Amino acid sequence: MSDWVRSSPILSSLESFALWRAELADSLHQLAELTSELGLLPGGSILRIENQAFAIEQDTLRLAVVGEFSRGKSELINALFFADMGQRFLPTSSGQTTMCPVEIRGAPQGRPGLQLLPISTRSMDVSIEKLKRAGSAWTRMAWEADGKASGSRLKVLTETICVPIEEARRLGLCPPLNRVSKNRENTVCPSCGLGKVLIPRWRHAMLFLPHPILDAGLTVLDTPGLNAIGAEPELTFSMLAEAEAVIFLLGVDTGVTQSDLIIWEQYLKKNTKQRQLVVLNKIDTLWDELRDPFEIAEEIELQAERTATRLCIDRAQVIPVSGQKGLLARIRGDVDLLERSGIPELERAVADLLIPARRQQLAQQGQQLEQQILAEQQVLLQDQAQQLGKQIAELIDLKERSSEKVPKLLRQHQHRLSQFEEDRQQFELRKRAFQELVQELLLLPLSTSTFDLLISNAKSEMLSAWTTAGIVERFHSFFAEAIRQFDAALAGAERVNEEIAKEYAGLQGRYALPALRTLPYAMLPRRAELLAMAESYERFGMMLEIAVNTQSAVVRKAFLTVAGKVRDYIVETRRDAQAWVDEVMGVLNQYLESYRDKAQEELRALERISKTLESIDTRVELLRAKQDVLAEQGRSLARTAERLRAILG
Repeated sequence: MSDWVRSSPILSSLESFALWRAELADSLHQLAELTSELGLLPGGSILRIENQAFAIEQDTLRLAVVGEFSRGKSELINALFFADMGQRFLPTSSGQTTMCPVEIRGAPQGRPGLQLLPISTRSMDVSIEKLKRAGSAWTRMAWEADGKASGSRLKVLTETICVPIEEARRLGLCPPLNRVSKNRENTVCPSCGLGKVLIPRWRHAMLFLPHPILDAGLTVLDTPGLNAIGAEPELTFSMLAEAEAVIFLLGVDTGVTQSDLIIWEQYLKKNTKQRQLVVLNKIDTLWDELRDPFEIAEEIELQAERTATRLCIDRAQVIPVSGQKGLLARIRGDVDLLERSGIPELERAVADLLIPARRQQLAQQGQQLEQQILAEQQVLLQDQAQQLGKQIAELIDLKERSSEKVPKLLRQHQHRLSQFEEDRQQFELRKRAFQELVQELLLLPLSTSTFDLLISNAKSEMLSAWTTAGIVERFHSFFAEAIRQFDAALAGAERVNEEIAKEYAGLQGRYALPALRTLPYAMLPRRAELLAMAESYERFGMMLEIAVNTQSAVVRKAFLTVAGKVRDYIVETRRDAQAWVDEVMGVLNQYLESYRDKAQEELRALERISKTLESIDTRVELLRAKQDVLAEQGRSLARTAERLRAILG
C-alpha cells in the first residue's frame, strides 16, 4: 500500500465507517438474541432485527461519478483512487473515452477480474441487475496483477463496433428514420462506409480489483456521459437512483450548462436519500503564468459561487479541482502541485460529507427499529410486572381475609377462565375471517398477476403509440391504474385494521388485556412514494428523444424498466403488508396465550389455596422471584438500548 493511500482521509473514513457498522450489527444481533430469550414478540420481529443486522454488515457506499463526455470523470477517478499504479489506470486519452458504465468494486477473496456485458443484450427484456446473476451473459477477461498491464487491458472499455444502421436502431442507439433529416438518412461511418454507424461494444462492465479503498467498502460507478441516460433507462432508474453518493462533474470554463441543469434538476437534486458533491474540473486551464495567482484564485472562487447559486446548494459542496494535475502530482510526488490541484480538498469532502451521510442514513434506520422493538418489549415487561404485583397484593389480601371466601373466588375464576376459552374460540373463528378479508381487500389488489396483466396491456398500448404525447398518456394511464390498485389495498388495510381492533377491543375490555400497541401498516407514505415515481417517470417519458414506433427498443426498454421497478415496489409493499398482518396476529396470539397461561396459573394457585392457606406464602415468594427475573430482564433491555443509542448517536 502506497503512503498516500495509507494516509487517505477516504480510506480512514471508510475504515471508521466499517468498524461502526460492525459494532452496530453486533448490537443488533445481541438485541435479536435477547428478544428471542424474552419470548415477548413473535418470530417475525426477531427476523427483522437479524435481516437489518445482515444488511448493515454487507452495506457498501456506492459512489457514482456523473458528467458530460470529456469532463474528465475517468481521470478524476484515477487521481482519487489509482495514482499508486504509476500511470493512468482507466483510459482517458483522446479517442479513449469510456463507452459504458463501469462498476469498480473490491475483489472477492483478493481475486481480480473484469466482466463485460455485450451491447447485444439491449435487445433482451432483462434488466442488468438480473443479468448480473446470469454468468453466461457476460464476457470474462483474464486479469494480471501488474499495474501497467492492467491499465492497458482496460482499453477494452473504449471499444466500438460498426453495425448496420438498422441494427443500431433496433438496439435504440440511433434515431429512427422519422427523426432524421432526409439528407442524413444514409449515415456514413468513416471506417465502415455507407449505412453503417459506430456503437459501443459493451453495455456494462464490472471490474473487481484488490485495492484498500475498494476493499474497505467503496463501489465506484464511472458513467460514460449524461447522454447515456436517454439511451439506457436503467442507468437512470436504478444505478444512479440507488447510488448513496454522487460526484457531479462540470467544466470550470463552462460552469453549469443547460444540459447539466436538466440532469441535476430531474435526476439528482430530487433524490433526498442521496448526497452530492459538485466538482468544477480542469481548473488548470485557467492557470496562466502571466496572470496574478490571486486573480486566478478569485476567478475560480467566483465560478464556484456561481455554480452553487445556480444549483441551489451550499458552497461547501462545490470543489474546484484538476484531476489531470492531481494524478500527475501523485505520480511525481509533487506536494505543491497536488495541493494546488484541489484533489486533497475533494478527498476531505468525500470523507467528511458523503461517507458520514451514509452513516446517518443507516443510523436512522437503526433508530426506527430500536425504538419499535425495545419500546414494545419494555411496555410488555412493565405490564407483566404490574400483573405480578397485582397477584401478590391479591394473595396477601386473600390470606388476611377469611378462608370462607376462597371457594367463592375459585368458582368465579373457573367461570371466568371457561368464558375466556369460549370467547377465544370465537375469536379464532373471526381470525380466519380476518385472513379472508386480508386476502380479498389487501393482498388481492396487490397481486403479481394483476400487475403482470396491467404491465402486459400497457406494454402493448405503449408500442402502439405514434406520438410523444401518446407515450406520456400511456405512462400516465399505467400509473393511474397502479395507484388505483394501491388505493384499493390502502382502503382494505384500513378496513382490516378496524375489524381487528374492534374485535380485540371486546376481549380487552372483558379480560383487561394489554392495549394493541402494534401500529397499523403505514401505507400512506408508500402511496406518496408511488406518486413521486409516477411524476418522475412521466417526466422521463416526455423527455425521450426517440421515435415512437412499434420497433423502438428504447420505448420498450424504458417502459419495461419503469414497469419492473413499479412491480418490484408493489411486490415489496405486498410482502410488507402480509408481514404486518402476520405480526399483528402473532402479537394477538401472544397476548391471549399470556392471559390464558396466567389465568390457568392463578386457577391452580387458588385450587392449592383452597386446600391449604399455608401455601400462600410460598406462592408469594415464587411471584416475587418472578418479579426479580422481570426486573433483571428489564435491566438487560435497558443496557442493550443504552449501547444501541450510544452507537447510533
